[in-house]
Amino acid sequence: MQRLPRLARRKVLAAFGAAASVPVLAGCAIRPRQTSAPLDGLVGALADYRVEQVMPTVAGAIPVLMRAPDGSRFQVDVMRREAGGPVGIATTETLALYVSNGGAGDQPSGATHVRGARLLAARLAQIEAEQGLPARGLLTLSERLASHRQAVLKPWT
Repeated sequence: MQRLPRLARRKVLAAFGAAASVPVLAGCAIRPRQTSAPLDGLVGALADYRVEQVMPTVAGAIPVLMRAPDGSRFQVDVMRREAGGPVGIATTETLALYVSNGGAGDQPSGATHVRGARLLAARLAQIEAEQGLPARGLLTLSERLASHRQAVLKPWT
């Protein structure tokens, strides 16, 4: 019997390990979902800001990664707007936008990032008026904090 090279055995063991982890990952409470098609076109320039990436829906929010004119990077979470609940930095008819700064809606955000979130909201409102934006799968901030308090995403680190 011919012995397999050590590298080949490692690859096989790695493949078995990856296959064994699939059932564990499938049971996670926070799984990304694909975003709706209208948001895919957001990536690119937005006035003097830039939308770097629109991520899949996670824990009831769509994370939008942005870059400010000064080069700083920040995340805006797009959620469903709620009447009588916490007010976002910017809103559209059905959406509320929050700058993800590690707080629970109680941390002040920098003026540069707030301006970027408001520009994003204006663009989303335009898309909403032209094509409609389904809020399916999105949570309000209150719902998200109640069901996904652990969902603090730090995509830039």
